[in-house]
Amino acid sequence: MKPSVQLLLVIGLWLVMLYGVAGTTSSQSVACTKARGPICVITSLPPSDGVKTSIAFPDLSHRTGLRILEGKLSNLSDVLAVQLTVRNLWLEGLQLKSVFVSLGFEKLHLRGNQLATLQTISSSGYALKLLDVRQNVLTNATQLAPFDQLEELFLDDNQISQLNIDVFAKMLKLRVLSASGNGIVQIVPPARMLVLSELISLSLAHNRLTSLVLDKWQLPSLQTLHLNNNSLPELTGVDEFNQFYDLREMKLARNRWSCGWLQHALGKSNVQTSLSLNEGVVLDADIDCTIEKVWGICCSFTSIPDHEEEPLFLPEIGQVRDAIRKINDRHEAFMRYQSDSLKQLREKLENRLNNMLSHLADQESESERAKIKATQIHKRADELTERYEDITKAMNDGKELEQERKRLLHFMVFMKNKLLRHTIDTDRLWVQANAERSKLAQRAETA
Repeated sequence: MKPSVQLLLVIGLWLVMLYGVAGTTSSQSVACTKARGPICVITSLPPSDGVKTSIAFPDLSHRTGLRILEGKLSNLSDVLAVQLTVRNLWLEGLQLKSVFVSLGFEKLHLRGNQLATLQTISSSGYALKLLDVRQNVLTNATQLAPFDQLEELFLDDNQISQLNIDVFAKMLKLRVLSASGNGIVQIVPPARMLVLSELISLSLAHNRLTSLVLDKWQLPSLQTLHLNNNSLPELTGVDEFNQFYDLREMKLARNRWSCGWLQHALGKSNVQTSLSLNEGVVLDADIDCTIEKVWGICCSFTSIPDHEEEPLFLPEIGQVRDAIRKINDRHEAFMRYQSDSLKQLREKLENRLNNMLSHLADQESESERAKIKATQIHKRADELTERYEDITKAMNDGKELEQERKRLLHFMVFMKNKLLRHTIDTDRLWVQANAERSKLAQRAETA
């Protein structure tokens, strides 16, 4: 029996040593670059696997923020988050894959990581006001629902393909919402009326949107709207952009807008034509359009998608396009002619004035004749100046007339599209009425 007892003791000691060594964890301390101040800045994190080696952060009880400049931290766990007693965190470019969000965090800057999840607890008491998760790998935004105190949210350059807008329904203080560069193909409309009274900036640019339904959105404070670089033909529920009373900047370029809708939507908007103006909406512009253009934004006249088999009014639309091109060509030719005429007139005026002044210089002895000729020259110069002003005014009037003609042609096409819709609706009601009349006749015969 003794050999057996000794053998058991040896095995026990070996297991104790083994588990004791395996359970040993060493910690590496880091320090703030400055002993005092509201924000603790750590220049670099030492290598850590989170199992055998961990990071011991300094006392942050008297600090409001923590900024880590470089290093690697794959996971901000709940145990580690409790040690970070600050309100504001800058953890950018640290290869983070998961972050536990404490209730006391107010600002989280997590840009340029590998974040796929944000861990939360089942509570609505989060104080988070700013969340920047740009350039990560998030695939959905539903995990943001507990952060109902958010004021600024940046979701740009993630991998969100579908965005359910009801996630933001309880974020009544939200002022900035940016979700550009995600490749979003669908914005799921809200189930009820979405009222974001504080929202001043909305960006859905650089995605793959083909439709956007805004009939249940109420954004009374919206100032900036970026929808550029999508494939939008129109905005469902938006009749005119002036329904956003405080709108100051829009980006609509590089989409597939319908000219009729765009002309109507921008018709009553005070679009700025010059950056020097202080009033109106600043609108971007497409650089090169091979089709029509409204306020510098490319657009096209397309048939109704539900009735592609009935290409009505296509000849008329083609005629309008040709007329617009002819007007543009005539306008450009007229402008070139007027510019050349003014240039020649200016050169003649300068030559005559130079000749007359030269002649007067040669006839200094004949002072009286020189005075008379000078008077005649000035009179002729005044006449030529008046003629120059009259030509300039005529050019401006011609330019305005050409612009009015183009607007009239755009309006004609819009009314034709509207007439097409009414015609289709009338035909549909006529077919239904005939069907009902046939049914009534059959019932009468049967009776």
